[in-house]
Amino acid sequence: MNEPMTVGAAVPALVARWARARPDHPAIVSAGTELTYGELVERAGRMASVLRSHGVERGTLVPLVVERSAELVVAALAVLFAGGAYVGVDVDEPDARLGAIVADSGAPLVVTRAATAGRLGGGPAKVLAVEELLAADAPVSLPPEASPLPPVSPSPERGPSPAAGLSLGAGPLPEVTPGDVCYVTYTSGSSGTPKGVMVAHGGLSNLVSWYGQAFGVGPEDRITQFARPSFDAWALEVWPCLAWGATLRLVEGRLPDSPADFAEWLARERITVCFLTTVLAVEMFDQPWDLYGHAPRVLLLGGERLRRHPPFGLPFAVYNLYGPTETTVVATWAELDPADVVGGQDPPIGRPLPGLRTHVLDAERRPVPPGTVGELYVAGAGVALGYLRRPELTEERFPADPFTPGGRAYATGDLVRELPGGALVFVGRADDQVKLRGFRIELGEVETALTRLPGVREAAVVLHERGDRLVGYVVSDGLTEDPGEGLAALLPAHMVPQTIVTVERLPLTPHGKLDRDALARRPLPARVAGETGFLTEAERVLAEIWCDVLDLDEVGRQDSFFDLGGDSLSAMRLASRARERGIRLGAEDVFEHEVLHELAAAVDATAGEDR
Repeated sequence: MNEPMTVGAAVPALVARWARARPDHPAIVSAGTELTYGELVERAGRMASVLRSHGVERGTLVPLVVERSAELVVAALAVLFAGGAYVGVDVDEPDARLGAIVADSGAPLVVTRAATAGRLGGGPAKVLAVEELLAADAPVSLPPEASPLPPVSPSPERGPSPAAGLSLGAGPLPEVTPGDVCYVTYTSGSSGTPKGVMVAHGGLSNLVSWYGQAFGVGPEDRITQFARPSFDAWALEVWPCLAWGATLRLVEGRLPDSPADFAEWLARERITVCFLTTVLAVEMFDQPWDLYGHAPRVLLLGGERLRRHPPFGLPFAVYNLYGPTETTVVATWAELDPADVVGGQDPPIGRPLPGLRTHVLDAERRPVPPGTVGELYVAGAGVALGYLRRPELTEERFPADPFTPGGRAYATGDLVRELPGGALVFVGRADDQVKLRGFRIELGEVETALTRLPGVREAAVVLHERGDRLVGYVVSDGLTEDPGEGLAALLPAHMVPQTIVTVERLPLTPHGKLDRDALARRPLPARVAGETGFLTEAERVLAEIWCDVLDLDEVGRQDSFFDLGGDSLSAMRLASRARERGIRLGAEDVFEHEVLHELAAAVDATAGEDR
């Protein structure tokens, strides 16, 4: 049974204490808004009173359908002050998904903009406009005081804060325990139905405590907030910043168009700590920071597999963070040393946070020897409570910790390997396999091989939506060799993508992660003009038939029918189409001569015999 949480550990109380200690210190800054800690806590406290008058109490879920903004942070803090749990929802989601999440949460009320209320499906939940909540004349309801901080004189240029005279214990707060739900994040399910992950107060407090101590965060820091509220990284950006008295700098709209523009923005805004998804963070490695006059002191990255080690000479420390939503954002972490490159493998995901434990287990949930690949299980303070109203799925994915009586673990589905010294390195997903022409292929293994080629900075490999070929996409600094030829020296033939495309940037989802679905749907590119270079009429005619059968724009005389996605069925179709055009050809000929010019030569030889 959970014991009541001490006031010093509850994140809402940790935020509220700064209204007393530093009421005039900036809490949230954006292009058009600046809220001090006094203003933030007073607004959230008044909103909490209104929410409680509408029935919000300990454990009540409140979806927040509000764009990234200072008002969103105020509303989330108000829900926590009232004892409830907020549900982060991305206002840019399709209406059907918005309605589905609100309905699935079973929440009695929703907070949104007045203009958005009509998009929520008209369900049973009461809809409250955030504009009206902020304007309400209500008493301030705040949590009990956290551990005291030394008093700080108000800034002379601002005058006293509205919260400077507040009694931070005036409003009663329902008693919460580390096991009470704090927030819910919806993730995509394999069935296509989103599922809500319930994160506990204890997990968030553990995350906040680690963050502040690991990165030395304090009031002098300026920390970015870029993640959407439906992404669990929103909690990583917001709550450690405010609990440690730093200033949260909202990134308005989308990121600047180029990495250089964003780096200049970070310098101009004097950002000290920044979290970015892996794809975006890697772009920061190559910026000319010495020209900008300022650089962050800490760059945090995560959300996807990191394959590139940071270069020497960066002006900031780089930390690789790993963690599913079900482990309260971050489960393991590693500071990356450019000199620590072991055997050409990916940078490590490191060791567990304080309060967490990791186990690398086989299919029978037995420990595997160090260096052996196994599934990663995470246990301890960060493990979520489970999935909202899905007990069977919760039981499946949150088994008992086999090494701690009474403990629970989360089965991540991620494959890892333990390095000498105890750090973990990510290997891939247990289910991240595709099957092509009878072979099971780990896409991550192909991507890792691609990034080992000279000139390749980033790479992604997908099974094209037609299902007949692997397509590789690379971001390059200037390739020094044909990627296909380079991969042929590293991988078996069936794992080498049939098509490799150089792109300026990889497409990203709204959360800043690699958009694999978009890559899989991309039209296959036509060949560069002049590559076809047919030498005979047979080559030209066969090429037309190949394009028709394989649904391609162009093929070259050196291409292999099966490398382009052909199989036994399409070989029979090829033979049939060839015969319709007066060419004697059987499916067995295609298997014997799979390269176009060789097949054409065989056709010419047969035609010569006929003559």
